[in-house]
Amino acid sequence: MWVFVLEARPLPNTADSVAYGGAYVLCYQMPGLSHDPLQHASHFLREAGWEVIGVQESPELTLREDAPDEEHFDQALLEDEAYIFHQWEVDDAGDETRH
Repeated sequence: MWVFVLEARPLPNTADSVAYGGAYVLCYQMPGLSHDPLQHASHFLREAGWEVIGVQESPELTLREDAPDEEHFDQALLEDEAYIFHQWEVDDAGDETRH
């Protein structure tokens, strides 16, 4: 399973842009889903109203026992991909990304 972390911010004029300053998105993708896991995830996130602004951890092939969360790994096995958002509120952004 490809596992990696992206930094993203909500697109302007979305409901999330009012509440959230940004997010780290933990991404799980089945190999073979796309020839470019980062591009595929960026497209998925844009469709969800978010834009990728950085790569925190590059894609690595990861076994279930080495995954950050086995439950999300299993979800990606069933659905080919899973994206877990760790968001921070606009007011709590501090030195983090603000939009």
